[in-house]
Amino acid sequence: MRLLKRIWDDVKKGENIDLYVTVVVAFGLVLLNIVGFAHQNWISSIILAVLGLIAVSTLGNRYRFEELSHKLTQSNEIFLDEFPARLKGDFEVGTEVWLVGVTLTRTVKTYYVAMERKIRKGHIVKVLLVHPEGPPIEMAETRVYGRMDVQRTIGDIRNTLRDLCDLRAIAPDQIQIRTIKNPLAYGAIAINPNSPLGVLYLEHYPYKVPGGSRPKLVLQAKDGQWYEFFREEIQILWENGIDWQCPENK
Repeated sequence: MRLLKRIWDDVKKGENIDLYVTVVVAFGLVLLNIVGFAHQNWISSIILAVLGLIAVSTLGNRYRFEELSHKLTQSNEIFLDEFPARLKGDFEVGTEVWLVGVTLTRTVKTYYVAMERKIRKGHIVKVLLVHPEGPPIEMAETRVYGRMDVQRTIGDIRNTLRDLCDLRAIAPDQIQIRTIKNPLAYGAIAINPNSPLGVLYLEHYPYKVPGGSRPKLVLQAKDGQWYEFFREEIQILWENGIDWQCPENK
């Protein structure tokens, strides 16, 4: 009974039908041959048909195995040491870019020119850093492998904020700057985060482990649940940030 139920379940799902047809044809051929109703020409044709069905089934199983193997390989590549090269291209074409991090010193220096081009084109840039005063700075600094230097981190944040204020002077309506009194658990570059083609580049901030911010992770909107999880969290972090007031002369 279990066998029949399994067969019926497969048929309803459209799975292994070619194998079941092959089995039925083979048994039918055997019965016809036993009772003497099987013509030799029929037997040859049916045998060829059965061999064809077996070949098709074998190819189908092979493709399914290759697909499963590919998915398993991809799952091992979810966590990365470095972001893929396509980050630069995604950053360039994105019409809305969000940057999240403690100091964002390297990120802002790397993409400063690209951000200037973007805001001149009317693109949106949103940046969220840790507020340069208070306990969150010290908390973030305790994660660093090696010697702590809170004042250095404060200086890095303020330098980044000055660079961002220079950009805001070019296009005040296109770049938004906020700070948050939270040490942040990871950094992010979000490209068109609310778009069906959105991409999130995330980097984990480890605790006293050498090697910098890692592992890194890339999620696309089509990934579903976990993309939505991080996108929503980044949105909540932004909503809890405080608008940074640039000096008037900027």
